[in-house]
Amino acid sequence: TEFQEQGYLPEAMMNFMALLGWSLDDKTEIFTKEELVQHFTIERISKTAAVFSHDKLKWMNGIYIREMSDNELVGQLLFYFDRDLPSTVARPLSREYILKMVPLIRERLTTFSEITEQFDFFFVDELVYDTNLLLGKKGTKGSVLVYLCAVATNLEEKTFDTLTLEETLRGLATELGVKAGELFTPVRIAVCGRTAAPPLFETMEVLGKERCLKRINEAIEKLEK
Repeated sequence: TEFQEQGYLPEAMMNFMALLGWSLDDKTEIFTKEELVQHFTIERISKTAAVFSHDKLKWMNGIYIREMSDNELVGQLLFYFDRDLPSTVARPLSREYILKMVPLIRERLTTFSEITEQFDFFFVDELVYDTNLLLGKKGTKGSVLVYLCAVATNLEEKTFDTLTLEETLRGLATELGVKAGELFTPVRIAVCGRTAAPPLFETMEVLGKERCLKRINEAIEKLEK
C-alpha cells in the first residue's frame, strides 16, 4: 500500500520484483506478465543476494507511465492531483485541462505522488518562490524589470498560442539586445515559480493569457518592492 500511495503502477512493481532474483539475459529489463510467464526458468534464478534499488524502480515506473494512453494517464493524474493539491484549488478539476498538460509532463513523470510538487503551478492561484531566482545568473533588478515590463506589454495584445509566443519573445530578446535565455529565465520563473519546468511557450499556452500576465505583473511588483 505504501508503494501504491506513492504512485507506483502494479505492472511496474510486478516487473521489478520479478527481476530481483531472476533474469532472462544481461540486457532485457521490461517484461509484460505474459512474457515473464513465457520466459521464466528455474535455471536463471540468481544465487546472489538481490539488491532493491529504489532508483531503478522509479525509472521502471516512469517507463510504464510513458506507455500509458492519454486517457489512462489523465485518469491517474486526476486522482493524485485531486488528492494532493491544496484545498484552495477549485474542484472538480478539469479533465480537459489536464489532458492539455499531458504532452508537456509525460516524459517527466516517474511516480504520481511527485506530480503535485512538480506541477502545482498549473493550478494554484499564487506562486511562492525566491525573488532572486528572477535575476538568473547575470540579471540585475533593473534589467529584469525592463524585460518583464516589455514582455507584459508585448503579450497584452497577442494570441496565446505556442508559435506566437515564441516569435514574440524571441523577437523581443533581439529588440532588447539580450540573449534569449536572459529574457526567458525571468519569464519562466514568473509564470511557473521554478527553474525546472516543461517547455516555456507550450506551458504558457496551457496556463492561458490571463494567468500568465497576472503572474508576470505580480513578479514585477515583487521586484519593485
